[in-house]
Amino acid sequence: MTQDQSDSANRIEKFKSDIADMQVKTSGKPSVEKANSIFGIVLMVASVVIAIGSYVQAGQADNALDQNELIVLALTCVCMAIVGAALWIRTALVRFWRFWMLRSLYEGQAHLDEVVKAIRDRG
Repeated sequence: MTQDQSDSANRIEKFKSDIADMQVKTSGKPSVEKANSIFGIVLMVASVVIAIGSYVQAGQADNALDQNELIVLALTCVCMAIVGAALWIRTALVRFWRFWMLRSLYEGQAHLDEVVKAIRDRG
């Protein structure tokens, strides 16, 4: 392990221990977040498959009423795919923003400690 990798590993471990010392909530319920993410992905995939199948079936239908119902089903599935994508993106962004805020809090605290130390050294 090089010096740079060692410094990086030490910095990460210090960050983790400092966050634990601050006693801030670092994540939501992991099971709920994972379930939301998986549900969003499954909803997207299933909706796209059903929508494509509905459009193909609508092209082969002889009855105009059946064709219209299949088109409505396909459009509903497209909307469900959008909802699934939004749910998955929301979960991913919440996780990222939570880390971003913790990092910002940690850096702000470190900067404040430096300012306080500089003031104490001056006086």
